[in-house]
This record gives sequence, structure tokens and C-alpha cells, in this order.
Amino acid sequence: MEPGNLITCVLALLFCITPTIPAAPRASSPACDVNMDPSRVVVRFGDPVTVNCSTTREDVLGAGWESSVSPVNKMNSKIAVWNVSSLTVWDAEPKCFINCMNEPHQCVEKLDLVIYKYPESVSLIAPDFMKIGEESNITCQVLDVAPARYFSVKLYKGDEQLGSRSFNHDSTRFPVNESIPFPVTPTRTGNGAEYTCVAELKLGPGGPKLNPAKRSPPLKIPVFYKPSLLSAAEENVEVCEGGSIVLNCSADGNPAPTYEWKYPKADNVQEITKDGVSTVNITRASSSNDRVYECHAKNTYGVAMKNITLTVKGRSHWIGIGVLSVAVIAVIVLIYRRIKA
Repeated sequence: MEPGNLITCVLALLFCITPTIPAAPRASSPACDVNMDPSRVVVRFGDPVTVNCSTTREDVLGAGWESSVSPVNKMNSKIAVWNVSSLTVWDAEPKCFINCMNEPHQCVEKLDLVIYKYPESVSLIAPDFMKIGEESNITCQVLDVAPARYFSVKLYKGDEQLGSRSFNHDSTRFPVNESIPFPVTPTRTGNGAEYTCVAELKLGPGGPKLNPAKRSPPLKIPVFYKPSLLSAAEENVEVCEGGSIVLNCSADGNPAPTYEWKYPKADNVQEITKDGVSTVNITRASSSNDRVYECHAKNTYGVAMKNITLTVKGRSHWIGIGVLSVAVIAVIVLIYRRIKA
């Protein structure tokens, strides 16, 4: 082999086995790093608020807050403070931004801010009365409360919760007025019960330890129903001729029932109604009083009726019973004496 060809082969072999030196990796771009303290702010409308925003990046040109109230722009700073002495803007929507030399040149994060307001008033709107077994609406009226998505309303009868409603899907930030009807079908025991409405804000982390709540003044709604008797609808009573007896009739109803007795009138019979009880007082009873006495308890919604059958026992009946009793006693005494003899 010629010397020239030999040199060429050696050079080619060296070139083939020389390791390839990899290129130096490119430096990765710094990631966005925005830290807010606190990360969630719950503030009452009109109260002060302070939030710190910072970053750990080293290539920072400046930091600040974009907001419709108290915006901030700090050059050559890794920290920006959003400070408002009295927050009275519902749509402030503060956002912290970090400007940097390298990509990404700007990092932005929106503050989780909840501005709330207690209801201005909570009241009940209800009919003047309800009728037993018939559905009526009792409406909770809540004025000037925010925000709607954290707001709930409950209706109570005494300590019993009758209904609840929330507005989780309402994104309105501004104060709202709400009228929430609750259907109620009253029972007899509901007459005189107190109804109340409770409006509550469940604000979650960062909010007050006790959920802000406001209760309406209590409201009593009468429940009307027809009379029902407080004793048996049929009674049988007896009185001795010449004696006295009182027949009673009472019923529960709303409005309070009035009473009417039906029987042949007589001079020795007197009707008296007092404290919801109606009575027929019979003195010196005679056979003319021996009959059925009808009591009608009624109001606007119905009538309840009671029948009392009075039997007047004649004097001869009782005399016969007395003679028989004496005779029985005499026989018992006679038998006892014979046994002793």
C-alpha cells in the first residue's frame, strides 16, 4: 500500500471512533411563582383589608396589584402589598402581577376575595289566617344581602325547620333582595304557633367563626278549623223527678264556636255559656223535661252536634225501690235472729 493511502485509512479510522461531545443543555425558563398571604380573603363590606403578594424568582423587574381600588406598582421589588382602609367596591377583583426579565415575562394571579354584607332586614309575609288542611305560602323576604352564592334561608315553626333554600349557583357579587315562598299546610296544632325566618351566610374558610345570621321577628298566624266536640257525641243521663241536673256541651274550634240548644223550652230550664262551655241547667225536673237535648256548636267552617238523652225517673219508682230495700233488710235480720236462737 502506498504511504498516502495508509495515512488516509488511519485518519478515517480515528474519525469513526472519536466520541461525539453532546451539546450543553439550554437553561429552562423560570416558572411562574406568585404567593399571596392570605390566599383567601373574606371581608365585610366597608372593612379594611391587607394582602401580601411575593415571589421567589430572582429575575424580577417589579411587582404590583391590578385593581379598581388602590392599585399598586412596585419597581425592582419582589413584594407588593394591597392595602385598603375601607373596601366599598364590590367588583374590585384584585390581581397580583410579577414582571420578570426572562420568560414568562409576567405572572398574574387573581385573589380569592369574598366581600359580604349582612341582610339589611329579614321579615315574613304571610296570609292573615290559614285554614286547616289547605296549603298556604309563607314568604321570607330578605333585603340587601351579599354575596348570593353563600346565602341560605330557613323557615321555622317554633324549633321545627319547615324548609330551606340556598343560592349556590348565583354568581352575583352585588347585594340582592330575595323573596322566598315556603308552602305550609297547617294542622290543628299549628294554631298559635310562631313562625320565624333565618337568613344565613356560610362564608367558608377565612370567614367568621360563627356564620353571620339574621332572624325575622316571630309571626303568629291563626289557623281556622271547624268545631270538634270535647266529649262524646251521644250521652244518656238520668235525674229523679223534682231533682236538678246540668247538661254540658263544649267544642274546640277557630274561630271560637257559638252554641245553640234545641229542645222544647220550659220555665225550669236555663242556658249558660261561659269560658267556651255551654250548659243547660234543669231544676225541679218533671216528666216534661224527659227528652233529647241537641247541642249545636258552630263557626264559619262547620258544625258539631251532640245529643243528650235525659230520663226523668218518677217518685213512685224510687219509693218502690225504698220499700223493697227495707223488706230485704228485714228478712236478713229475721234469718240472723233464728240462726242465733
